[in-house]
Amino acid sequence: MSHKKFRMICFTISLSVLGTVSLLAQMPEAEIHKRLDFIYNGQAERVRIELPSLEKQYPNDAGVQYLDAILTTDGAAAVKKFQTIVDQFSQNEWADDALYKVYQYYYSVGLYKTADQKLEKLKQQYPNSLFVVGTQGDQKAVVKEKEPAIESKKPEVAQQKPEEQPKEVRDSVVSAPIPIVVKFAVQAGAFSTEKNAQKQVDFFSSIGKKAVIATKMSGDKTLYVVSIEGFTKEQDARSFIADLKAKHNIESIIIAR
Repeated sequence: MSHKKFRMICFTISLSVLGTVSLLAQMPEAEIHKRLDFIYNGQAERVRIELPSLEKQYPNDAGVQYLDAILTTDGAAAVKKFQTIVDQFSQNEWADDALYKVYQYYYSVGLYKTADQKLEKLKQQYPNSLFVVGTQGDQKAVVKEKEPAIESKKPEVAQQKPEEQPKEVRDSVVSAPIPIVVKFAVQAGAFSTEKNAQKQVDFFSSIGKKAVIATKMSGDKTLYVVSIEGFTKEQDARSFIADLKAKHNIESIIIAR
């Protein structure tokens, strides 16, 4: 074999190996979270400019595709990208996040049956996902009832009229169950740092809404979840969600407490 031909074969093999490495290369999760924080902190354009080079460097990375989907402003186009991540990278660490976004989209546009199907798949396929924990209340109003107090009337006064019974007997009887209506919350953001979560809390404060931060964990993944509490009517929470989307382009979801 000639020296020239041998060098050509080595060069071809090198290209093949580099190509394989490129396809297998995965962007570190921390770097994805870093860029998500940029996006949620109003620096989306910074990530959008960087995205083409990330896609070239990590052509088959679910996290990079997740960034692309997040940056897609058209909801219908974005949900297709999120669904692709779910279909092609079902075991990837970003798959449950993507499926949750699919669920959020269908719920936000009023396709509740489809949204319920996506939520059910999320629960079945990713039972340990922090997003499953975050949606355990589902979106249905629930009314619970307290157990009525046990009547402790004495036999000799059981047939007496209420006003004729001793005060301690009258006080021990509850005539009807007391309904407790479950309140609703709107979950508006999930951040990898408490600092960025606090910025969103401050934003809601500026528009007259009190938000709180809760920490949710799944394995070694930690998110700081921001939610607005205290909606007594589901319709009020839905109206607030629509208002957030229309005025501030913030995606959110309703949760029954």
